[in-house]
Amino acid sequence: MSPIGSMMMHLFVHLLILSVAFANNPPPPSPPVHQDELGGNGNEQQFTAVMETTRDPSPYATFIDHDTILQSLGWETTSFADYPSVCDSDAKRVLMPLIPELGLPNSFIRYDCERLVQDLKHHRMTGRWSERAVLEEFFFALTDIPPEDEVVWSEVGLVSSGKWLSDSDHCNWDGITCGSTTIGPGARGMDDDDARKSRCNGKMDVDQLLDIPCPPKTAVTKIDLTSIPRLNGTLINNLYMLTNLHRLNLMKNKIQGSVPASFSEFKKLEFLDVSDNRMSSQLPRNLPSTLEEVWFENNNFTGHIPHDFERFKNLRFIDLSNNQISGTIPGYFTDMSRLNSLVLAGNKLTGSIPDFHAPAMDVLDFSDNKLTEMPDIFPPDLSELKLGSNKLKGPFPNLEVFESLDLLNVTGNEFTGEVPTELDLDDSDEYLNLWLSFGCDKSTLCKPGHDILCSPGYFSPVGAVSELGPCQICPLSESELNKKKLGQTTCSSKDYIAGDVNGDGVLSEREILQLFYVFTNGPEWGSDFQKHWENVNTQTCDLPGISCGGEGEVIAITPNNAKLCAGSSDCQGLPSELSLLKSLQIIGLSGASKLKGSVPSEFGRLEKLNILKLDKCSSLTGTIPTEIGNLKSLKILDLSNSGFSGTLPSELGQLSDLTTLNLGLNSFSGSIPSTVTQMKSLKQLVLSRCKLTGRIPENIQNLQQLENLELYGNRLTGSIPSKLSGMESLKRLDVFSNRLTSSLPAELGTLRNLQIIHAKENLLSGTIPAVIGVLPSLTWFDVSNNNITGTIDSSFGLSPSLVDFKVGGNRIHGKIPVQLCLNNKVNEGLTSKYGCDAILCPLGTYSTAGFATSKSECKPCPSGKSSLHLGASECVRITQNQILGMFFDVMGGESWDEEERRGWKTLPNECDWAGVSCDDNGELNTLAFQIRHT
Repeated sequence: MSPIGSMMMHLFVHLLILSVAFANNPPPPSPPVHQDELGGNGNEQQFTAVMETTRDPSPYATFIDHDTILQSLGWETTSFADYPSVCDSDAKRVLMPLIPELGLPNSFIRYDCERLVQDLKHHRMTGRWSERAVLEEFFFALTDIPPEDEVVWSEVGLVSSGKWLSDSDHCNWDGITCGSTTIGPGARGMDDDDARKSRCNGKMDVDQLLDIPCPPKTAVTKIDLTSIPRLNGTLINNLYMLTNLHRLNLMKNKIQGSVPASFSEFKKLEFLDVSDNRMSSQLPRNLPSTLEEVWFENNNFTGHIPHDFERFKNLRFIDLSNNQISGTIPGYFTDMSRLNSLVLAGNKLTGSIPDFHAPAMDVLDFSDNKLTEMPDIFPPDLSELKLGSNKLKGPFPNLEVFESLDLLNVTGNEFTGEVPTELDLDDSDEYLNLWLSFGCDKSTLCKPGHDILCSPGYFSPVGAVSELGPCQICPLSESELNKKKLGQTTCSSKDYIAGDVNGDGVLSEREILQLFYVFTNGPEWGSDFQKHWENVNTQTCDLPGISCGGEGEVIAITPNNAKLCAGSSDCQGLPSELSLLKSLQIIGLSGASKLKGSVPSEFGRLEKLNILKLDKCSSLTGTIPTEIGNLKSLKILDLSNSGFSGTLPSELGQLSDLTTLNLGLNSFSGSIPSTVTQMKSLKQLVLSRCKLTGRIPENIQNLQQLENLELYGNRLTGSIPSKLSGMESLKRLDVFSNRLTSSLPAELGTLRNLQIIHAKENLLSGTIPAVIGVLPSLTWFDVSNNNITGTIDSSFGLSPSLVDFKVGGNRIHGKIPVQLCLNNKVNEGLTSKYGCDAILCPLGTYSTAGFATSKSECKPCPSGKSSLHLGASECVRITQNQILGMFFDVMGGESWDEEERRGWKTLPNECDWAGVSCDDNGELNTLAFQIRHT
């Protein structure tokens, strides 16, 4: 039989199977079309007659005219009318579409009719929506996702793994805590009475006719949704209907808008945290007087601090820092008896600081404002006072309260004179770490008082001892000294040298390492490091995590297991001064997930650096500096699984000795620079999941030593370069989950060391080259979920090394090689159980993977559906158009003459394709196809 004849036989069998599938599984009849979509009783006009008659006592309540709704539905009503438990078909058809007109939350559109009636019933009795209904409305407002867009909201973490919107009890949803309640006001705010209390406790059957609901035994008391992805919407008015809510924590999201005025209706709310969001409005007024903690920092609130806050008699903590608040500090704060912490830093406050009498006050932070006058009285038991970066002037105040402080920051002001010698904070916890870190004592540059303000003739970038080092000498003229200005931050005659403790103007290796320790919050590294690193008398080469060369020079920084930057939001990151360690060969900081900042461009001066490993440093950000191309000795560069962005610098191509380049799992942009093909020593190139675009460099074959090429999970386009034949060392080619087109290059069959070809989830077409099946080391071949056509060559059945073979989700047809089905090493050995089904599901069947697995066998398609090709992951209703399209693929239509393939798969109506004739109903009548014998 000729090849064409053989193809025709395969096609005949293929179509026969499909026809049998259709005969056994005819499609179900279409549902009848109702002529009267709005119902035949003529009441639809009445449904829009919404009047505000039933209301919660709150001015923010939702107004629904329940009597009108009930009467319009034809349901009998009484003075305390109830909704019936059954929702008939007329109600479903009319009530559901009217949700927007009824003033109901938009989340109700996903309810069935029974659920909607249940919530209307609850509202009828209480004037409020149910807790679950409020939480669902809250979810859709916070995520800013329409309720009808189920594909999007179902992927939000709160839904996919946090149980939100599921059928489970809402008290089990992530971030929701429920607690017991006590009997209180009932429906519509009615007062308690002994009879009602007895009824709700199950002791008598009074008020049953009124059907006033008892308070729930459990209710939502806490909501904690901290740092949840996709929370970028707004708050809802109806949240106040959670009448037992004590705690609302929404910190570290991207919530916008304002705090609703309806929050004033909360009766039990004690804790409110919307810090670190994007809220913008004037500071809310009429917040509930029950609040004890208010956290509004790091937003864009504006306006003055409301006088209404004076009502917070139980207030203990309030933080309004880093907003755009103006005006003065209200005097009522000074007399709040329970207030423990008042933080107003980073705003635009002006005027004087009022005298404070608040007896419980522990922390005052007014730094980074425009305040001009100090008070005469501070709280007696104050431990922290921060007044830095204001416009405070005059002689340094000698207030008795200062002597009991643990932390005092008055830098960035315009004080003069001297810091009193008795005012010395070097024994406090905050300053002790700095003094220990830099070896400060009274005989060094760390003079008394410098931990508060540098004295005249000294300076530092912050005006006092800091993590950058002590105050350093600044030569001043006699007239400048006479001004006695405290806290100098600059010096006209010299630059500040961070970490220079002894003041000699040169950083020793020990001082550089101490700066690294301080910048990365060394006291939190762990006790094994702390006891050595904080002792400045410990020799450089005796420091844990430091290796030295033969002459005592530092050659490696590898503080394994050190918790760099842990426990501190003030981490300074990697100091650029590390570039002064001229003999440094290794920087190994893998897994330092809290390490912040970026890679200093000065690292390009480390001419002897061999290894730079900053992988799994997820808090590192910024771009890869172009200066990295100067590291001519670099052999391993691993920045994977971190937070880098920007484009890949072309200077990477200058690293001629580099053997490993791993930049995977970052957020880069742009394409792979062509210069990477100049790195002739490269063995490992990993650029996976980097959000890269563009094409695979055409000259990739220049990397003759390359063994591992991983480019998966990007947005690469174009084809797999056909010039791979020169890459004889290549063992792994991983390009899955891109947008690659064209066909698999046959040149892959020349790479005798190739073990892995992973190209699934692309847009590949064409056929699978038979030559790939004879690769002697091939173990893993996965091209599933592409547009590949044709058959599986018998060479794959003869492969002695093949372990994984996955080609489902393509347009494969024909017979699977028998030897492949008998290979009990392939696909976890499932061929011994399922035979050819473990390779590909046959026509008329499907599985999730496209082949039989231990979790999902190949199952028959549902009634009225079938599969178009081998290895289907789903079944479809097959059309005449699709069958003819399959005919085109099987018969090699792309090679037909131009006239013969006219219209095939390009025109939407298959009856317009060349050689196809249809009857008046559009059904295939004849198919004219010329067979050419070869």
